Amino acid sequence: MMRRTESETPRQPSQTAILRYLRMHGPAARIDIGTATGLSPATVTSLTADLMAQGLVKESEGSNNNGTANGNGNGTTRGRPKVLLDLVPNAACVIGVKITINLIEIALGNFKGEIERSIEHCINTRDLGADELTRTLIALIDRFLERNRDFCIHPPAGISIAIQGVTDSNSGEIIWSPALRHRHIPLVKSLSERYGSAVQMSNDANCIATAISQNTNLHNDGDFAVIMLGYGIGMGLVLNGKVYNGDFGTAAEFGHTKYQPDGPLCNCGRRGCLEAYIGDYAILRDARGVIDLPDTNNLHPSEEQMMDLVARARRGDTGLAELFRHAGKVLGYGIANLIALLGPKQIFITGSGARAFDMMEPELRRGLDEAQVPELSRNPTITYLPWDKDLALQGAIGQSLLRHDENMFQATATVRE
Repeated sequence: MMRRTESETPRQPSQTAILRYLRMHGPAARIDIGTATGLSPATVTSLTADLMAQGLVKESEGSNNNGTANGNGNGTTRGRPKVLLDLVPNAACVIGVKITINLIEIALGNFKGEIERSIEHCINTRDLGADELTRTLIALIDRFLERNRDFCIHPPAGISIAIQGVTDSNSGEIIWSPALRHRHIPLVKSLSERYGSAVQMSNDANCIATAISQNTNLHNDGDFAVIMLGYGIGMGLVLNGKVYNGDFGTAAEFGHTKYQPDGPLCNCGRRGCLEAYIGDYAILRDARGVIDLPDTNNLHPSEEQMMDLVARARRGDTGLAELFRHAGKVLGYGIANLIALLGPKQIFITGSGARAFDMMEPELRRGLDEAQVPELSRNPTITYLPWDKDLALQGAIGQSLLRHDENMFQATATVRE
């Protein structure tokens, strides 16, 4: 990579690149930052000096255990340890909020993107109208901030909301969510009036995509897609290193692409969507045609209900096992369309609905082979991510920090002018 000299380097984008590199890779030496970003040693020294003066970056010494470790665990030189740069955790705090059916979660993230504290509130979300939802969120966020004043001394630098369903990330409107009874809720506008302009919202799949893009243990480079299985089917799409929302803020609604035009009714109100075969509510609906089940809310199955169906299928209930296999086949057809259109390098499958992925995967692969045109086959890596960590909330924190970085340097540039 050809390195740019300081005179050729725009300061604000380069400082943003340094912060994001440190956030992804942890403590790093100046020479490693330069190699990764293409900045000259003199430029890295100058820019990081500015960042240190602003209280955003600090120096620390990395260990040098007989030449086998530096801050990234791959140093090779003996002698004096490298001086590493790292982000200052309390340089800023951001708030992540996740709204799912009957649950609102709030988390406090530090400047490094780590979740410091979090809390859950069990609330009947479907009883909340638009105004009630706004008032409830403001009350919960205010109380959370008050209880965490020891860390978040200043107002949060940003608030990011992850929500199930279809959202317009440009306007900040909840178009539809299974967690809510009402549609077309201008949530970001309402919250911005209370907390300022640094409020944003995405669907939960896009937040998961952000979290994966910022985790080098999961993903390194190239375009990728995240398919989230659960109550419904969501997708986050990362193209050229950025989450793709489309011109209208509602791109990558994978679950509402069609498998069969006259198929079963989807919760969106149309027929034949992928979600109408794979979503939890679809599996439970079809399971009622196979076995006797208690008379409960079909549209909002609990995790206990879904795990019971999975356990019965694994114990040998052939009818239920066939439902999960068929869901896998439908998913395979959907992935074939995704590959033909975009050819991503990697596809992640995660979410609570992936609890039966072991039963779904063989038919997924078979459906993929059936649906793909051989000449268009790109054979991306398909990776199953167990749903053992809340990547949606982590991604909401990451999205807030990405915007904060940009806003911070834009503000600094305006002051200097």
